[in-house]
Amino acid sequence: MGEVHHLHWQAKVQPGNDLPWDQIVVGIDDIHQAIRIIILSPKLSIPTAPDQFCDALTYIDRPSEIAIPAITQEIWDAIEQWEPRVIMHKVNVSQVGRDHYKANVAWRLREDVAQEIYFTDVSLQRLAA
Repeated sequence: MGEVHHLHWQAKVQPGNDLPWDQIVVGIDDIHQAIRIIILSPKLSIPTAPDQFCDALTYIDRPSEIAIPAITQEIWDAIEQWEPRVIMHKVNVSQVGRDHYKANVAWRLREDVAQEIYFTDVSLQRLAA
């Protein structure tokens, strides 16, 4: 058995945990993590790409009638712009508590993204004459 290669992968990140540098997420887990990173990372957090990510967190202290539509729109726009591997279907935001909201993001993979790349090893050599 050879090495396993993954088309979609990134280092695993998780708030509050000290993970070893060698842990990764692959495939669909990579996309789930990318969506969470987009939603939870504020704009201006990367100096070389100040518009990247999402300002959803800026609305969590607003009244729910203002926060829910604003958070929903921020999430939708950010994922559509910064995660080209998915097609958005719906974003549902609900209030869980004071200054605490939960977002449920419905998406599917674009057809061309779902196609994994496989590797075939071929040994090329001259045959004995």
